[in-house]
Amino acid sequence: MRESNLLTQCRQALELARERGADGIEVFGQTTRNLTSTIEKNDLQISKSRQETRIGVRAFLGDRVGFASTNDLTKLEDAATDAVILAKASPGDPHNVLPEPNGTPSVDGVYDPTAESFTTEDAVRYAIRMLEFARSMDSRVIVGDGEFSAEIQQRAVVNSSGFEVEERGSTFTYYLLTTAKEGERVSNFDFQFGASRIVSEIDVEPVTRRACENALGSLGAEKGESFKGQILLTPSAVHQILEPVLTQINARNVLRGMSRWKDSIGTAVAAPSLTWVDDGRLPGGIATSSFDREGVPHQRLTVIESGILRSFLHNTYTAHAFRIANTGHAIGSAGSLPGIGPTNLMILPGDLSKDALVSEIKQGLLVSRFSGNSDPISGDFSGVAKGAHLIKNGKIARPVSGSLIAGNVFEALKNLSGISKERERVFNFIYPYLRLKDVSVTAE
Repeated sequence: MRESNLLTQCRQALELARERGADGIEVFGQTTRNLTSTIEKNDLQISKSRQETRIGVRAFLGDRVGFASTNDLTKLEDAATDAVILAKASPGDPHNVLPEPNGTPSVDGVYDPTAESFTTEDAVRYAIRMLEFARSMDSRVIVGDGEFSAEIQQRAVVNSSGFEVEERGSTFTYYLLTTAKEGERVSNFDFQFGASRIVSEIDVEPVTRRACENALGSLGAEKGESFKGQILLTPSAVHQILEPVLTQINARNVLRGMSRWKDSIGTAVAAPSLTWVDDGRLPGGIATSSFDREGVPHQRLTVIESGILRSFLHNTYTAHAFRIANTGHAIGSAGSLPGIGPTNLMILPGDLSKDALVSEIKQGLLVSRFSGNSDPISGDFSGVAKGAHLIKNGKIARPVSGSLIAGNVFEALKNLSGISKERERVFNFIYPYLRLKDVSVTAE
């Protein structure tokens, strides 16, 4: 296969840093083309195209590290020089190391060659399709916000330990934020997200349909009821409320003593029904790719297995500090140092359907979205249940507004009373409906 220009530029930057005295070097290069078409207030708005190539140089002098980047490829020498100068001025850290060479098996389905001919006009066409489909469903629906975006990217990593990897990727994402209005009655907003890695698999209609149906379903919402009991979270609400868990599984936070789960490997942190997996090689996954920000191969990692905490997410720095295998979770762009984050994080499906979970609730609340705060340290959450519906005697009774919910994320994980078979994608997360018990609901 013919060598790419990006790989050549990364090699050039590596040699420039070596000439300036670096004894360890990593170069990460990215070429990204973005095409977007946005929707506001039921009308097509801005459409734009942007392309950039950026090279980031991480220079090591013993256990000291400096980093610099540039999007001007005539200034690779400056970036290499700056990285070495910054390394000389930086404090040492024994965990500043490079990953060792490792085989990086490719992943199928992350790049569609036909994406190279995708244009801004194509992005506009899909955005218009979302608008027209929403209008055709019901004249009461208002698309307050929306976007269709295409990203075609090439990444390359080379380092002085002796390995080189590169990969192309294509991603198409689209979302809608809708509401409905009938006379003086206005519904809650509803947000829906969809994505594809392949042009021929783009389908904006299911996302649009759900956003419209949910907005229409909350028309006529009235005051709810106050109680302490069960709530059923949609996948979007699961994502919003369980966000503090990401803080706990980040190994950098564990190293700093900022995770309450720092000593919990091998112990129960959730109900036995919960298994949480991160899979960087998931077919069709939004965050699927062969390797991470440092060139380390992605893998399938079980974070929580049947309620037991099994692993944290690591990059090279934390893996060296903990003296364990790197899990391949370095994230970041060519304009930043490697951080740590999930790829395709998902909760495995349960045994019951969403309707079956509802049928077992005598009094409860279906929460479509959550607007409030989830404290990453204590895990306490409180806020307004949006797009909520009262559940009575096993049936969804009526839409309600102004209901406040409060609880604790970590207690909620242990108090799970149900996980649905159905799952939905929310950005790079794949979540089911979760039923929680002992949650305080206050009607205002």
